[in-house]
Amino acid sequence: MRTSMLSGLMLTLTLLLSTTAGGQQSLTISDGSILGVGSDTLNITLDSSAATEGFVLAIGVDSALLSISDLSTAGATDSAGAELAVPEIFSNGATLGVVLDSQSPFDGQTIAAGSGTLIATMSVSAATVVSADTDTSVSFTDGTLNNPTLDNILVQGGLSIGAGEGLGLNDGTVSLLEPPPATMYTLDSSAPADGNGTIGSAFVTMDNSLGPVQGFVTAVTHDPAVITLEDITLGEDTLANGAEFEISNLYENGGTLGVVMDFNPPFDGQTLPLGNDIHIATYSYSCVESNIYVEGEAVPAAATSALTLDSGSLGTPPLDNVLVINGLSLQPILSSGTFTCEPVGVPAEDTILWMETEFDTDEGNYAYLGQTGDLCFYYKDDDDYIQGFTLTVCYDCDLTIHEDSWEFNGSILDQVGIEYLAVQVDDDCSDGETGELIVALLMDALPPFEGQTLPQTTDLNEGRLLVGKMRVTVDDTAECNEEQPIYWCNGIDGNGDVSLYNNVVIDFESIQIYERNDTFVYVVPEEIFQRGDCNSDDKVDLADSATMLANQFNGLPILCPDACDSNDDGTLNMADSVYLLNWLFKFGPIPPAPGPYEDGPDPTTDDTLPVCDSDDTNC
Repeated sequence: MRTSMLSGLMLTLTLLLSTTAGGQQSLTISDGSILGVGSDTLNITLDSSAATEGFVLAIGVDSALLSISDLSTAGATDSAGAELAVPEIFSNGATLGVVLDSQSPFDGQTIAAGSGTLIATMSVSAATVVSADTDTSVSFTDGTLNNPTLDNILVQGGLSIGAGEGLGLNDGTVSLLEPPPATMYTLDSSAPADGNGTIGSAFVTMDNSLGPVQGFVTAVTHDPAVITLEDITLGEDTLANGAEFEISNLYENGGTLGVVMDFNPPFDGQTLPLGNDIHIATYSYSCVESNIYVEGEAVPAAATSALTLDSGSLGTPPLDNVLVINGLSLQPILSSGTFTCEPVGVPAEDTILWMETEFDTDEGNYAYLGQTGDLCFYYKDDDDYIQGFTLTVCYDCDLTIHEDSWEFNGSILDQVGIEYLAVQVDDDCSDGETGELIVALLMDALPPFEGQTLPQTTDLNEGRLLVGKMRVTVDDTAECNEEQPIYWCNGIDGNGDVSLYNNVVIDFESIQIYERNDTFVYVVPEEIFQRGDCNSDDKVDLADSATMLANQFNGLPILCPDACDSNDDGTLNMADSVYLLNWLFKFGPIPPAPGPYEDGPDPTTDDTLPVCDSDDTNC
């Protein structure tokens, strides 16, 4: 098809060019510049003293330095409504033949005489990354490109004007600029040497100004006597930009990851952008040996392993650390990091404190928006008698802890007795802080000072004992499917000016080094519905009564049984349809909460109807 179009163009030009004419005319290619393996668009302009009826461009480049992706009409050529344009792209150049008026009714379209008239544009890209700034020519080339070969010509008044007839051909220059080198890094990371296989994640990042990255390979080695490679995953930026292919391999002493950003149809051209600190991969490690010491003693030395971006040592065949940019495999500068296995301190004191949230006997620390539950405090101490506590706690601002809600019911303090309690709750997060809770408990604070203490847990043959609890509510501002943390923290002042910290009083001494266990509330969606909306169309009307009957007698599927239970008696039967009809048409009572007008949760928690499956939640 393209050959046929070219033949037609040449025939048209032959008919137009039966004779030749002179006169000073010129074609000019603009200069440009390219950083790294980027691209630029060059303008082709015309200086003419007469109207131009057509033209041929034949432009050559050094294929080792430049490639052409497009040569097309622009400016005055498009404005004049050119009717025939045939571009051809070659490895070392491009041609473009244009006839302004090639079709009936032959209205005589032309490009008017003038200077610096834009007639075409050409898109060029760097074919390599230069090590020093380099200039390369973009040249008008006669008799070398296309088949048959073409010359650069203008057609004016049916006459051909080429170089032999005085057509000036002004070449352009593209400056290839040396970019800053791309660099690939492994960032320092660590994990506790706790003997439990706890994982630490080491990021692989890149700084890149060469061009958008189409793919990459990372190859990282480590000391297998110190750490174990557990997993290799895509970095946040690689995921965010839609990588479509990945393959990883784990070895005793390292691991490799190969990624192609755009691997599957429709081939939309996903790439990693230019920039610094682009997170491309994550290598996760655990420590081989435990390194545990008693707090207060000398801290032992940490074990370390280099995380080396090591080209040519991993895989069969061995892989290099590379970036693929503009179809070229480029080797970046490599900067390696260190993984540290941190020593783990164990408290000298064996007191243990826990916080746990309880919202439902079946759900534990899972809660709905607006739901209120208990924040419970427990202790364990097998060989000491505790005189008191200071509890200092931080919590997420989307939780509310109720200051006046502390209760001892069911706790060991309820049995032993307590003489001093002080509670502070600071729910104001506008100062940039988290929520803060401070609780002070002292067993013996009043005459006659009989020395009350909390018992050793071994005395009661208990694993742990309840100290007390407070009420906590999940605010409506909380994010669903996320953890809202509640954790022990030091150096908080609550509603006062004194900075306080966690401590336990034993033998009239303040102990700060002991185990404390955090907790959280996990916010889950709560199913909501309109009472009576049996067909789940977000309105209550006669169709819902029909749906109730069809479900009860014909087995019609429904999404929300509670919505069909219009009288809220915990069962689905004909009475629900009658109840709804009475309300709709005979002034009967309105369906119970949440009612027929607004979505809401089911306030009846003791029925046996299945949970709704309507995807309507309060989130």
